[in-house]
Amino acid sequence: MNEKYPYRLITNKEVTYLQFSLWEKEDKLVHGFTTRHGGVSTGILASLNLGFNRGDDKEKVYENYQRVCKALEVECSSLVLSKQVHETHIEKVTEEEKGNGFNRPNKWESVDGLYTRTKGVTLVTHFADCVPLFFYAPGYDIVGMAHAGWRGTVGQIGRKMVELWVEKECIPLSAIQVAIGPSIGPCCFEVDKEVADIFKAVFGEEDFIQNTSKEQKYNIDLWACNKQVLMNCGILEHNIVVSKLCTCCHDNLFFSHRKTKGQRGTLGGFMALKD
Repeated sequence: MNEKYPYRLITNKEVTYLQFSLWEKEDKLVHGFTTRHGGVSTGILASLNLGFNRGDDKEKVYENYQRVCKALEVECSSLVLSKQVHETHIEKVTEEEKGNGFNRPNKWESVDGLYTRTKGVTLVTHFADCVPLFFYAPGYDIVGMAHAGWRGTVGQIGRKMVELWVEKECIPLSAIQVAIGPSIGPCCFEVDKEVADIFKAVFGEEDFIQNTSKEQKYNIDLWACNKQVLMNCGILEHNIVVSKLCTCCHDNLFFSHRKTKGQRGTLGGFMALKD
C-alpha cells in the first residue's frame, strides 16, 4: 500500500469512485466512496448526486444509485440508508432493513452509524465535507460506517462503533481496521473560538487544533481528531489509514458544503459483505 496515497480512484461504467488500497485484496468486501462524476443530475448537483433532499429530480437520484450499484456490483434492493443528524447513534442492520430510506420509508429518526454482519446488505452513508469512517474486521464478517461531522467527531462516534464491535460482537481490537475517507481538511476547516473550545475540552491542547492568523479563528484537523479517538480506544495505528483528500480543495472531484455555501449534491459511502 502506498502510504502517501492509500487509495485509488476507479472509473467503472462511467462512475468514478474511491477505494482504499488497504482492502483491495479483500475478496469478501465491497466498498467505495463516490465522487461527483458519473451521474445524470445537472446544475449545481452535477452529476452524481445521491441526496434525495437536495431538490433533485427523484428519478435522477434513483438513476445515480443504479449506476453506482452497477459499478460496485451490488443490488439496489440491498441498499440501507439512514437519517443522519450529526449525532452518534449507531444501528446494527440485518436483512429486514434492506431498502430502508431508498425504496422504503426510513425507519430511523437519528442514525449516523451503521454496521452489519449480514452478507448481501449494502450500507450507505452520505457526505459533503464531514468525515467518513469505514470499519472492517477481516475474517470476522463485519463492516460498518460512521458519519463524523465536527459534532460526531467530538462525540467520538468512532469509539462508539469500536465499543459495539468489541462488547456486543466479540471482535478483537487487533482485528479492526478503519479507513478515514475524503472530507474537509485542516487547510479549510476554520472555526470560531467557541467551537475550538469544544474540541479542546475533548482533545486537550493538541497541535491539530491550531490558532490561525485571524483573531479568534482556529483550523482543526478532523482526520487527526478521529485517528486519535480510534487509537485511544485501542485500534492499532497500522490498522488506520487516512485518505488526506480535502473535499473543499478538490471540489472539482467532490461535493463540498463549505466551498459552495450549501449549493451542492451529496456523496455516498458504500460497504457490503459479499454473498
